[in-house]
Amino acid sequence: MDKIKVLYVSPVSFFKGGAERSLFDLLSNEKISPYLAVPAEGELAVKARAMGIPVTVVTLGSVEKIRRPFTFSSAVLAMSDAWKAGRQLRAFCAENSIGILHTNGLKAHSVAALARLGSPLKVVMHFRDIAYTWQEKLVWRLQTLLAARAVFVSGACCPFPSLPKNGRVIPNGVDPKPPVELKVADTVRIGFIGRIHPHKGLHTLLDWVKLAHDRGTPVRLIVRGTFSTELPGYESEIKSKVEALDLNDIVEFQGFINDPNGVYKDLDVVCAPAQAPEPFARTILEPMNMGLPVIATPTGGTTEMVIHNVTGFLVQAADDFCAAVSKIHLDTAGTVKVAEEARNHVRTHFSKERLHSSVHSLYSELTANAA
Repeated sequence: MDKIKVLYVSPVSFFKGGAERSLFDLLSNEKISPYLAVPAEGELAVKARAMGIPVTVVTLGSVEKIRRPFTFSSAVLAMSDAWKAGRQLRAFCAENSIGILHTNGLKAHSVAALARLGSPLKVVMHFRDIAYTWQEKLVWRLQTLLAARAVFVSGACCPFPSLPKNGRVIPNGVDPKPPVELKVADTVRIGFIGRIHPHKGLHTLLDWVKLAHDRGTPVRLIVRGTFSTELPGYESEIKSKVEALDLNDIVEFQGFINDPNGVYKDLDVVCAPAQAPEPFARTILEPMNMGLPVIATPTGGTTEMVIHNVTGFLVQAADDFCAAVSKIHLDTAGTVKVAEEARNHVRTHFSKERLHSSVHSLYSELTANAA
């Protein structure tokens, strides 16, 4: 049987974050024949071609300038360029006998919705964000109505009271990794991983680390990631806070780590103190997959991965954090048990094999309906 042809559409040409890494998880599905559309030549195109995946460049024009929080005025101004981009997608699909468009971001969703007008194309929209404002919730609803299937990476990404008929919750997936050896030495090495933005809560974590240290738990905070360019003042705010809390000898900024495995190296625990709902953070899923304990705030899709005191530790305040770090420091057997349960939870519910199977089944539904 011929593999199902799918054109994946990315609104960016580079690795911006977890969404792009998750996109390549989809592209690696051996059950389908993937193509990739990007707005410009760049990292994504280079990697895709190295995998033998055909790439086309679709010019988004002013669509690329749309930023969250979303406004309808920006959408209206970008409509002409979105229509042109949609025509490019439709033409490429026709030339290559592709029947399914799979979009990986809000801008891509909108362009694909225009591409399907007047064509038999089936559009799968992959929602990896949480709608915060009423405007965003309305856009999510409109896009979902225009999609053949709407895929949400977690229940938290679905802004409706119940899952729509064309909706599916399909979490991200990871390949199984060998477990790390948990053997906390004199100091608990806490990792903060990923893009450094106020929503990620590093400023809160600094207060928590200070309190844990003052209460006698030896801790060290290792920050691996780069500061978001959206809020340039946040970096100076964080550095000033480190000074004010007298944490210079405890906090280390190591910058961006390009190696996906090395980013979690030499850590005893990963902390994700998000201050806004997280869709489905890879920086929680990946360490759990390695048997590395995770401390996280109970926001968004995090609670679908972290079950308190079973697969990790959910904390809402400094006292909760101090208790979790103390357990990791003093109760090795209990921590190992939590880490093992986390790995089992990931293998059962969030494997890449399960991701590929679920997505392929979805495509099969659409091609069967088209036939």
